[in-house]
Amino acid sequence: MARLTTSEKTKQYFLVLDDNIDDRFLTCMLLQRFGYNIFTAHTVEEAIEFMNVAPPTAVISDADSNGATFLRSMRKNPNFSDIPLVLLAFTPNPPLEERVRNGEFFALLRKPLNVEEFFPVVQSVMGKERRRYIRIITYLPATLGDNLGGGEGYITVISEFGMFFRTLEPRPANTHLPVSFVFEGRTIKLEAKVLYTTSFDEGPFKEPGIGMKFEKISPEDRDFIKSCILAQIKEGIVR
Repeated sequence: MARLTTSEKTKQYFLVLDDNIDDRFLTCMLLQRFGYNIFTAHTVEEAIEFMNVAPPTAVISDADSNGATFLRSMRKNPNFSDIPLVLLAFTPNPPLEERVRNGEFFALLRKPLNVEEFFPVVQSVMGKERRRYIRIITYLPATLGDNLGGGEGYITVISEFGMFFRTLEPRPANTHLPVSFVFEGRTIKLEAKVLYTTSFDEGPFKEPGIGMKFEKISPEDRDFIKSCILAQIKEGIVR
């Protein structure tokens, strides 16, 4: 096992255990594109060693060869009792599904992973850090349609329900603003509400701008944004 640095020991991460290289790659890439840190283990022994050094947010393991062994190992150590275990299986498994209902482990998902099924399960183990919707990093030129000046900026994070607009001219919270931008060749026009503002003064890694919630947007535009986000999450990794 690779030695963990001090910073790695203190940050949240998902531990992925899977004998199948392709499946392990898919799980890890989806987690990374959701914005999470990951470590991988090739054996149950290696996974337990990782957990003894730095307990993960959750463990995601194949059900076929590692799941049962891993569950037994977790039960032997009371320090692991609160760590969620998500199992992945190729075929329906009623006995495992019953054990999920009985609370023996957190969830059972089918392989290959479905992004829209996997994301809520990942979020449900995150506690206060959970996100409701999938978001992606972007760099989209956008315009705020108010009369305050400085209406040009960039959308640096977007989901189907909101965005972060990078600007040196933040607007007050609860302000309602027309917004227009082009996403994947489609012009999107909507109205958004400012939820919060950030500035350089809040820290060296804070991006200046405003977090916004979409309030008036056509169902077609919302569906288009969602489909583009899912396509980018899946690109090059989903079979």
